[in-house]
This record gives sequence, structure tokens and C-alpha cells, in this order.
Amino acid sequence: MNHVFCAMLLIGMLAAVMGGDLSGAQTALFSGGGEAVSFCLSMAGAYAFFGGLLGVLRESGVTDALARGMRKPLARLFCFERGEEAALDDICVNLAADLLGMGGAATPAGLRAMRTMAAAGGDTGRLSDAMGLFLVLNMCSVQMLPTTMIAIRAQHGSKSPADIVLPTLLATLASGLTGIALCKFFASRSKMHD
Repeated sequence: MNHVFCAMLLIGMLAAVMGGDLSGAQTALFSGGGEAVSFCLSMAGAYAFFGGLLGVLRESGVTDALARGMRKPLARLFCFERGEEAALDDICVNLAADLLGMGGAATPAGLRAMRTMAAAGGDTGRLSDAMGLFLVLNMCSVQMLPTTMIAIRAQHGSKSPADIVLPTLLATLASGLTGIALCKFFASRSKMHD
């Protein structure tokens, strides 16, 4: 990703040099940097609040309870190959944390789940159906509580920053069901060709 950002920066500088407007480019560069720093500082309070709230949910056992409730449905959803079912607990914790908007807390469990499934497959580099489905569910951004967007909307003066909860739920439902359906479709097709 660093290469992409460096290339974008270099292309922008080259365009400014070729266009002859170096003072405008310099002004945009410095004002953009200043806006980014002030935005980060203004978001610090909101992140601290939501981070604390989500930490309380995690410490009070809400995340673990949600993970336990998800265990049976997820065991049915994932078609684990031999040995991969050991990753189910980490998958449950990962998805429960994602649902509560704790993306940072979800990452370690997600990495452990992928390592467990990869080790069960003999680390051949092959993506199993369960690994693919887990990856797709993480990319669909399953979320019930979009804390980051609520915080951004609050910082920018939204009168009701939590109005995005229902649209987020609908988008999560649509993307998650579409991702699951596509994974199941392609998994069944690959089994037909084997």
C-alpha cells in the first residue's frame, strides 16, 4: 500500500510541476496536512468514548456471550475441512467484535482463526472454503454498531449522528448475505468440477 500512496504523491507532484502551479500545490499540501491533524485531534475524544464503551462491553462479557450465541449457527454455515473446526471459537470472537464495532479487537482473533485453518490444511497455500467464507465475511464489514461513522458524524455537527445505524444494518445484511451466497455458489461449483 505504501507503494500506491508514494506513486499517487509523485504523480500529483509531477502534474503540479508540468502544470506550472507549484504554489497552489504547496498550499494544498500544507493545508491538507493541517486539516488531517486537526481532524485526528477532534476525533480523539469520540474514539476514547466509544473505545471505553466497547471495552466495558468486552469486560462485562457481552462480546463473549454474543460469540457463544453465534457458535451453533456459524458451525452450520462454515463447511470446515478436517481440523479447521478448531478455529470456530476465534471466528466467533472475531465476528462478535466486528458486530459491536470493535474492529481493532477483532483482528487478533481473525488472524488466529486463519492460522489455525491454514495449519489444518497443511499450510499448502490453498484457500479452503471455510477460509474464503471467513475472509468474505470480514470484507463485508459485518457491523451492528458503526461507532467510527457515528463519531465522525458527531464531530462534523450532525444533529443525529446515530441515524446511520439502520442503514448500516441493512447494508451489512445485504453484503453479508450476498457474500455468503457467492461463497456457497462457487464452493459447490468447484466441488462439481473436482
